[in-house]
Amino acid sequence: MSMDKQKLQKLLWAEAASYRADCADWKRNTEALQEFLGEKTVEEAALELLEENKALRSDIETWQLSIQAERNCHSSEKEGLQKELGQLKGPAFAEELTALRKDAERYRWLQFGRSGYIEVVEWIGPHATGMIGEDLDALVDGAMAKAEQP
Repeated sequence: MSMDKQKLQKLLWAEAASYRADCADWKRNTEALQEFLGEKTVEEAALELLEENKALRSDIETWQLSIQAERNCHSSEKEGLQKELGQLKGPAFAEELTALRKDAERYRWLQFGRSGYIEVVEWIGPHATGMIGEDLDALVDGAMAKAEQP
C-alpha cells in the first residue's frame, strides 16, 4: 500500500478523538480524512493495511527461518573447525611438526653449504642409489653434528 501511514494515523486519531468528544471539529476532521483517502473507504484502507501487515509478518518469519538456518550452518562449521584445531593441538600434530622442522633444518643446512656439505655430497654421489629416507637423514644428521663440534 502506498499511502503515507503517519499522515493516515494522525488523521484517524483526530477523527476518533473529535467523534468521541462530540466536538465541532469532527466534521472538519472527517472531511480531511476522506480527502486523504480519495475514493477508498476507511474500511478498505484498514483491510489493505491488515494485508500488508500479514505479508510483512510472513516475510519476517521467512527471514527468521533463514537466519536460523544460517546459524545452524555456522554452528556446524564452527564445530568442524574446533575439531580440526583440537587435532592441530594434539600430540600427533606436534610429532609431525617436529619431524618437518628437522627436515627443514637438514635442507637448510645442505642449501647454505655449511662445513660438511661437500663431505655429504661426495658420499652421496657414488651411493645415491641406496641413499634414501632414513639413511639419507642419518647421513646428513651426522654431518651436521660434526659441523657443529668445535
